[in-house]
Amino acid sequence: MSLQRLSSEVEKAERWLINADPALGTLIQSGPAFDLRPFSKTPFEALVHAIIAQQLSVKAAAAIQQRVHALTQDNVTPEAFAHLTQQDFKQAGMSQAKINTLQQLIDFARTEKTTFDQLQHQSDQQVKQTVCQLKGIGPWTADIFLMFGLKRLDIFASGDLGLRKAVQSIKALKALPSVTECEQIASQWQPYRTIASWYLWRSLG
Repeated sequence: MSLQRLSSEVEKAERWLINADPALGTLIQSGPAFDLRPFSKTPFEALVHAIIAQQLSVKAAAAIQQRVHALTQDNVTPEAFAHLTQQDFKQAGMSQAKINTLQQLIDFARTEKTTFDQLQHQSDQQVKQTVCQLKGIGPWTADIFLMFGLKRLDIFASGDLGLRKAVQSIKALKALPSVTECEQIASQWQPYRTIASWYLWRSLG
């Protein structure tokens, strides 16, 4: 999906979500305008970023992502990464476990040259099954990849702590909702759960 088409879909999604859920609608209308920039990455770059972001704060992940970009002068491709060493990634701040996952991803992307093109035509579940075959990539990483790498509009990373906290806030819940409770609440935002998620994340400041 092109960014131009995504922009049009976002406008449609915002109108739909405002009507579907008053609480979320208030958030959309009072918060910052939707930012397309996080969705401008290539699929490979988006998956690299998702791996780096695992179990890190947004600020910490962004710092490491910036250092990783600098290693290849912003040329975030499997070919460029293949020339880097584990020590390069370690110096950028990546853990050994994430370096191992990234190496698997680089090998996967270089040996299956059409894989990322093929993923564009697969269902959400098929994509998750494919990328989760790589050790170190689980459901959360796959969901983030679907959102930002493949620009799928109806993804909700129910295991994301930030989203759970945001749901608790806008729904005025006394306790942090469970993963299952979040999924039930998010069902009212279908088919635009990705757009809802972006606004929920931004609400956290």
